Amino acid sequence: MKAGKPLILFLLLILNASLTYSQTGSIKGIVKDADTGETLPFCNVFINNTTISTVTDMGGAYLLENLEPGALELSFSFLGYQAETKKVSLNPGGTLTVNLSMKALETELSDVEIKAKRDKSWERDLRKFQNLFLGNDAIASQTIIENPWVVDFPEIADKNSFQASTQLPLEINNNYLGYKITFDLKEFFNTPTNYKIAGAARFEEIKPESETQRKTWEQNRADVYRKSPQNMFRAMINGEQEREGFFLYGDKPGGSPSLNMRSDIFANELGRSVIPYKPDQLVVPADKPGEYWINLKGRIEIHYQKGYTQINTYKDAPYPVSWLEVNGGKVRVRENGSILNPQDLVFSGDMDRKRVATLLPLDYDAEKAIQLQNLERTAANFQEKVYLHTDKPYYYAGDEVFFKAYFKYGNPYLKEELSKVLHVELLNSTRDFVIEKKFKIFDGVAVGNFYLPDSLSEEKYFLRAYTNWNKNYGPDHYFIKTLPVLGPFERLNAKGELTLGSEYVQVNTPKNSYGPREKVSLTLTLTDKNQKPIQANLSVSVLDQNLVSPMEDPAKIKQTLVLDEIPESIKIDRFSYPVEKSLAQKGKVLDEKGKGVQSQVTVFINDFEGLVDLESDRNGDFSLEEMEFYGPMKIAIQAQDKKGKNISNIQLEPELNAPVTLPTNSIFPPIEKSDTPIREIALGEREQELEPVLVEDKKTAKSEAIYGNADYVVSGDKIMATGNSADLVNSLAGNVPGMRVTLEGASGRQQIRLRGGATSVSSSMEPLVMINGAIMASTGSSTAADNLRSINPNDIDRIEIVSRTVSMLGDQGRNGVIAVYLKEGNQNISSPLIPSIGLSQFVIEGYEPVKSFFYMDYEQEKDFTGKDQRQTLYWNPYLVSDESGKVTITFFTNDIAGPMRVEVRGLGINGEPVSGTFIINSK
Repeated sequence: MKAGKPLILFLLLILNASLTYSQTGSIKGIVKDADTGETLPFCNVFINNTTISTVTDMGGAYLLENLEPGALELSFSFLGYQAETKKVSLNPGGTLTVNLSMKALETELSDVEIKAKRDKSWERDLRKFQNLFLGNDAIASQTIIENPWVVDFPEIADKNSFQASTQLPLEINNNYLGYKITFDLKEFFNTPTNYKIAGAARFEEIKPESETQRKTWEQNRADVYRKSPQNMFRAMINGEQEREGFFLYGDKPGGSPSLNMRSDIFANELGRSVIPYKPDQLVVPADKPGEYWINLKGRIEIHYQKGYTQINTYKDAPYPVSWLEVNGGKVRVRENGSILNPQDLVFSGDMDRKRVATLLPLDYDAEKAIQLQNLERTAANFQEKVYLHTDKPYYYAGDEVFFKAYFKYGNPYLKEELSKVLHVELLNSTRDFVIEKKFKIFDGVAVGNFYLPDSLSEEKYFLRAYTNWNKNYGPDHYFIKTLPVLGPFERLNAKGELTLGSEYVQVNTPKNSYGPREKVSLTLTLTDKNQKPIQANLSVSVLDQNLVSPMEDPAKIKQTLVLDEIPESIKIDRFSYPVEKSLAQKGKVLDEKGKGVQSQVTVFINDFEGLVDLESDRNGDFSLEEMEFYGPMKIAIQAQDKKGKNISNIQLEPELNAPVTLPTNSIFPPIEKSDTPIREIALGEREQELEPVLVEDKKTAKSEAIYGNADYVVSGDKIMATGNSADLVNSLAGNVPGMRVTLEGASGRQQIRLRGGATSVSSSMEPLVMINGAIMASTGSSTAADNLRSINPNDIDRIEIVSRTVSMLGDQGRNGVIAVYLKEGNQNISSPLIPSIGLSQFVIEGYEPVKSFFYMDYEQEKDFTGKDQRQTLYWNPYLVSDESGKVTITFFTNDIAGPMRVEVRGLGINGEPVSGTFIINSK
């Protein structure tokens, strides 16, 4: 038998970093040159032995988010500098700052200089190194070191030892598993009794050239994992090692006098020299949660009976056989089977032949991969259903609708394989499309918002949501519910009773009564059907019961997310609508006769900021694919035939909406007329009398603007004269009487208030920002201050301030306008070259930008004198309960301080819907 040698492979062992419901953390920092102090852009920062990585920006800053808490190894790699690895500990929900000053390599040789030193002796050592480093099996044969010339083989006194070192990271292409590995080798040696490989590995998935190659790589990864020591130890913890194919045997006490004199027939040796290894306690919990001791005493013989090998140890056992000896008789592992004391393990046989070529990244989700491989591609398994939780049950024209979409899947492991684009539409009772938006789906949820036009005159509308994949299942798979939209002088008849109660949710508050503008604290507790705490992904809305009349939700989350019972015989190969994983736009090139023609197509993005080269097929069809952008995007398309002649007839194919089928049993609540508007101030009326503010320079004011005359105009020169060009917001505030800049809570974000501002329908108090007459779209959680800071002060000609309500802009203009006008040459106009080179211009829509809900914070707004009549007091779609099933929210009451309705919706980690509706502050 071959003598074993201990494997010491110092690579980070971490848990899967994609658990949706755990409290993840972040690591950020700045990387600099240790000698000069200059920041280092484009430095690689990664979690060792995973695919989790990023690069520093132009200021040397980096951010790694959604990391699993615990002990981590953070690695840094930059060309011309010494690679470094830092051991850190990340707390749940915390943000760790790790700054680094990297040292430059003392001597940096060029590739030519390095290659020139390589001779035949070096080539022999390289072949030996590749066998020891990568392995010597079929997997290693498909794994290539792309830059082998960076390896050196120093001479050492011990002739039986073999060492290697590298000046630069090894670039490895594993064409068997589909990974590119950047390996910073710290230490490598090999002796007749042991070997050591120490370093930091950064994994990147190689983009497959075909669907067949993708499936092959997935199969290979799963196969490698199945027979790995990690899977064996994970199975031992669960008592499933034999089901996974691992059968353990130990030397029989008093058995064969020589362990190396066995026959090559295992059946003859079983019971004579070896016996099944079944100790009283194979697995014992360790002193830390999630860690275990596995008792493996003596020499353990491992038979992996789910595989085959050409190197047969026994004639009657044509599968891989390995041996394991553990110093101290105990292996310490995590729940996922990761080994915590690799220096104590001595493998021989099949497992000893596994080296770097068989490494999988430690964030590889093996269970998911194996499940997907064994999953039948049936319509039942590939179901996805969506439910929308809106912040209010009904709205007024001009309101902003906030929502969160929850998805239920036929198989949870398919979450990442299915749709990433959600279509949300508002339809009227005659099936006309009033609003059509697209939202990004991430990790089984989507968060969004959109404005209702203030011109809406009907009351009966329907909110619909679906994915392109849903179309294969028919209208019953779409989400649709009634959404009444009222005029300002209409009220919902509140005579109906609202059903209170919950499904696995409890709400507790320390006080029974709250007054105007008082801070409220609520604790939500989530449990499963067995009343045990459960983590859940939640959205919570708190409504003023007096301003938002009770109305039963026509679409309840539990009923909506019930999956259909579809026969297993129905396969998805008959489906015609593909899964949308990104945005795409199809087009067609036509000749003078209107016939499709093959051509070279160039697409220019946003006034030549970028371009994409395509080719239309013989029918003239082309497609822009894998796009990800928010809001409108301008594109200009040029097409040329084989002779280089421009083709001007280019068309974009409109996206087809799902067929419209409205519910026949829709019930809309009765509407009553009122003598007073729902809001205290009608559009066009000043919210309060303002003392007149003079226009500084009437020559620069533009009376033709849609907001009329500005109340104040600040020239670009005066902004620059403040000496604070780096912060346009504070510079502007210093020139505009009544303009205040405050900080929002713990986030420290700036918020702008103009004198006379009041809470809008969307609960915002900020003015609207415009550039050259165009409304500046808000993306993510950006504020008006964020939008202003994105403008270069040197490009500004003037800024016009309107502190009154601008009725022409509807609810968006309720808090005034900050209108920025750029100097000539910076007007963001279309390029004058477009008409001369035969380009066809279009505007296509991307994902709808997501805006944060405005939270009124009276600890910051202590001097707010306006009337607070917010209907939605609180909306948060980003809540996650902790391991004890709890999450706490805080908000402030409005001036009414009456009864408040708390609506909770969500999905538990077990995939089951949770919901609850409660009344608090009922006097």
